[in-house]
Amino acid sequence: MSQTNDLVTFLRHYGPIPAGDNMYDELIQTEIDRHGVDPVIHITPSKLQEILENFKSPFPHTIILTGTAGDGKTYHCRRIWIEFGGDPEQWQAGEKVLSTTLPVSGKKLTIIKDLSELTQNEKNNLLADLANSIAKKNINNVYLVAANDGQLLASWRDWSDTQDEEAHKIFKIIEDMLVEERTTDEALNLNLYNLSRLDASEHFQELVEQIVEHPQWSQCEGCDLLDENGSTTCPIRINRERLRIGTEGGVFRKRLGELMRLARANRMHLPIRDLLLLGVNILLGDRYGRQILLTCRTAKNRAEKEDYRLTNPYANVFGMNLPERQRQQYQVFNILEAFGIGRETDNKFDNLLIYGSYSDSKLYTDLVTKDAYYGAPAYEPYLRDYLEGARENIDEFMRALSRQRQRLFFSLPAGNLDPWRLTVYQASGQFLEFVEGLKNGGDISRTTELLVRGLNRTFCGMMIDDGTELYLASSGGDGRGRIASLLNYDLPTTRRRRDPYLNFELESDDATPCMQIIDPAADDDGIVDSLTLQLTHFEYLVRVATGSLPASFSIQCNEDFLDFKLRVIKRLDDLLGEETSGDEISIQALTVDEHGRAHPDNVRIRVAS
Repeated sequence: MSQTNDLVTFLRHYGPIPAGDNMYDELIQTEIDRHGVDPVIHITPSKLQEILENFKSPFPHTIILTGTAGDGKTYHCRRIWIEFGGDPEQWQAGEKVLSTTLPVSGKKLTIIKDLSELTQNEKNNLLADLANSIAKKNINNVYLVAANDGQLLASWRDWSDTQDEEAHKIFKIIEDMLVEERTTDEALNLNLYNLSRLDASEHFQELVEQIVEHPQWSQCEGCDLLDENGSTTCPIRINRERLRIGTEGGVFRKRLGELMRLARANRMHLPIRDLLLLGVNILLGDRYGRQILLTCRTAKNRAEKEDYRLTNPYANVFGMNLPERQRQQYQVFNILEAFGIGRETDNKFDNLLIYGSYSDSKLYTDLVTKDAYYGAPAYEPYLRDYLEGARENIDEFMRALSRQRQRLFFSLPAGNLDPWRLTVYQASGQFLEFVEGLKNGGDISRTTELLVRGLNRTFCGMMIDDGTELYLASSGGDGRGRIASLLNYDLPTTRRRRDPYLNFELESDDATPCMQIIDPAADDDGIVDSLTLQLTHFEYLVRVATGSLPASFSIQCNEDFLDFKLRVIKRLDDLLGEETSGDEISIQALTVDEHGRAHPDNVRIRVAS
């Protein structure tokens, strides 16, 4: 007997469906009621408790929630409305602005669901009242406003340009708060929360756990695709098992979480809406014509035909079940596709995948043959045609090979094969270990030496192997010559007395490392200059340190590091430089011997009087 699971029908509304129902909190609430989904799949609102405490206080602040679409701004607003006695049906009625009275302070709370939905006149009136509230000119009203970053700044700038100097000053403070990621400013009665600063990897794990362990999976009981012993041929439940915590599910989710941490470190943000969309697409993605998400009926059809190549969860991660134009509309697929998983080649992996079945490789058996759904059955027919047949389907073989690389990346256990070799950012594993070491005080000396070696080769243009001293060298002129052999400063990588040194720290997001030049003799924090090491910068330095220059992103990274070097030299000159005296000057010429050791040699030049 075949049947329909209401949870599957509901989850489709979170997927990449043309109707776009997943775009709106109100529509999702309607579907929750319609399908009887209980408990509701949601992320605990990150700032809800702080916002509640604020509005329960005798002296509440106005609050603005910013972030990109899908970060949960409307969800926060709805929960606040309900917490203070608002009628859920009134919220669902679609009004743009709602008001209630706060019980403790007696102030009027006005909730703006979405600033972008207001007309220009409505925005102007709101911003005038909002400015009075946060400037403490109107002490009887407070606001809760949801607005995308760009919409907020553009609307406020346009309004302030028509007002007096004080209104423009308020705009500048809010702009600075967004740029500097500050929540408060002593000049304003305002709390500004940017929901885009949240950790997508943690939220994704929480969402996936709620989806795959939802009690309504019990509705599958009695389906003819599910045996009494729990085994199944249903692609939806097979994909669910791949995402559940277990031997393979743990690896799958771990790698997905790592990709999201890496994306965050590369300044790529994934809103909660996109995380839900991704989880549903992994589970239900279907690559068959215009059919992009499985239903219970189509799942039965795939199972009967054993056509599991169409429901591959590892390819669904990248939206490969969608037409290319439609796939490009979703930020999450663009971000994950940028890692090149499936497209990036590696000799060790490709030799295993292409020749492993012909060499009785145990590794091939363990990694490919034993996957009865997405391994050998979905791949070997194309492999045999490529190696033994007429090679009439080479393009299809290449796509099948790409899907095997993707599957291995997300299922490969710890061992001799490094899954990050299947990505553009092959040093990603080292990057994650480095961040973890900085966070928890672990041993980062090996990675630090590697990074410093890459810096030295970039700064000097010579094959320096030293990773314990940082050489800041120039070449005369603007200092951007290919070979920089005039040594300005050599800095240690550990603190020594009162000498400036190179230090590595984590940024405030706890996701991105930062390299700093520290002057321990300074009165304040002593930071002479700093540069955030995004994932691309880290990859560049590691590849340069190991003897290669990746053309795909080398030029921009090289420019970033040269700019940093020249800034540091200038600032150290201002701090430590001495005026030339007498009739000669002394410079240091940097040379490198055959063992990669750097040798500074003093050179004196007589200056004509």
